[in-house]
Amino acid sequence: MACSSDDENPEPEEQNVEFKIKKYTEIIFDGNGTPNGNMIEYFFDENGKKTKDHIIDVFGDKTWEYTYNDLGEVTKKSRKYLNQPIDIVESYFYNSENKLQKIYIDENNDGVVEDSIKFTYQTNQITAQWYTPGQEKKEFHFNNNRVLTSTKYIADLGIVRDELIIHDDASNISEIKQSTAYFKSKKNYEYEYDGKTNPFYNEFHNFYFNIVKRDGGLLSSHSLFFSPNNVTKTILISSDPSENYIITSSYDYNNASYPVNSETELNGVLQTQGSYEYY
Repeated sequence: MACSSDDENPEPEEQNVEFKIKKYTEIIFDGNGTPNGNMIEYFFDENGKKTKDHIIDVFGDKTWEYTYNDLGEVTKKSRKYLNQPIDIVESYFYNSENKLQKIYIDENNDGVVEDSIKFTYQTNQITAQWYTPGQEKKEFHFNNNRVLTSTKYIADLGIVRDELIIHDDASNISEIKQSTAYFKSKKNYEYEYDGKTNPFYNEFHNFYFNIVKRDGGLLSSHSLFFSPNNVTKTILISSDPSENYIITSSYDYNNASYPVNSETELNGVLQTQGSYEYY
């Protein structure tokens, strides 16, 4: 697959067309480059809102479904495993300024809230605070242009993990410097791009809080989404050299420079194959 192949002479009517992602499918391979039965499917409506995740992994076959209000803000996420009832329900609430205020988490779908997350807003900072006896929280830090520049995951003993986020002139994330206090580890992620359209970026860019999770939700695990262009290479340099890797990604594009197929290789071994469908 060519790194960024598309027609040499795009059809005029497609050059300035904006495509809306409809479905993304990713097939996952094992360390020998053989399909391992795992896969991911993302479904979107005509407004670009994600409506469902379908994931098959070592934990089973599950879906997450999304509900939105009239402003396009997510109000509910619900999870269910194949042939099982809904188990986890996350409910989202907004303040009078339409900013996310609280998330209630019902882990058994029985009307009992087992956990919640409260959001507070300061100049160039948003804090997500878990409802726990301690001080577990995550901070999102922005510059004056509202660009995310760092995250900090904090527990009772202080900062557990932080990420320093560096952007290039095209607003792509070019580097993430990550450190973990408990294990005294450092990881440096470097990213390269091809300049073509990433169909996931706008929606993800508007909803960073999809990565707020119990483990701190690392931005580095969302490279499929987090930049306006598509990642062609990811280099990890870790304080533990055994963790180092290089991931290369290649794409086939349509005449409007939107990806239709992709492949990723981990240290030269096929890792995933992706396909994109549009409205």
